[in-house]
Amino acid sequence: MYFNMKPSALLAITVALAPVASAVRYAGFASTTSCSGDNFFCEDNGGVCCSLPTGFGFSVEFDNLPAGTQGQGYTGSTCGDFLFSVFGPGTKCWNGGGARASHMNFFHSPQGRRSVLPVREGNSTCAPSGFVYHDEKGAKKTIKVPVGEAELVAALHASKDFAELATYEAY
Repeated sequence: MYFNMKPSALLAITVALAPVASAVRYAGFASTTSCSGDNFFCEDNGGVCCSLPTGFGFSVEFDNLPAGTQGQGYTGSTCGDFLFSVFGPGTKCWNGGGARASHMNFFHSPQGRRSVLPVREGNSTCAPSGFVYHDEKGAKKTIKVPVGEAELVAALHASKDFAELATYEAY
């Protein structure tokens, strides 16, 4: 059997069948033993170097990593000093045992690790996009972290200034 197909039609079929990149949420926790509790998180389609504020990154969780992807953690001031990697598919938690990841990212393994990308939609500094915490009554809250304010949010959390944290927009 012979099919005569225009190149543009073949391209349209190929694009339609190609896997769609989906956003993955990955989070850095203050907990040194498990991926639980208060955390800063990033949510993107991969290849973005996300920095964590002081006191977070002692355990790191990648939620629902697709097959063929890996999550990585780094020390230092960028995604350059490799610390660990975990591989998809599934949700993966890395526990540092006292080591701290200052940066994290995920990417599609065949592409190889990407260097720091300076821009991410809605967050040009590659800082966390949100923060999950429990207020003075134990209620779980998730807020948006404005660009450049991750360290401030971490300081408010450390000082238990829940009134100020409540002024941030809900995620």
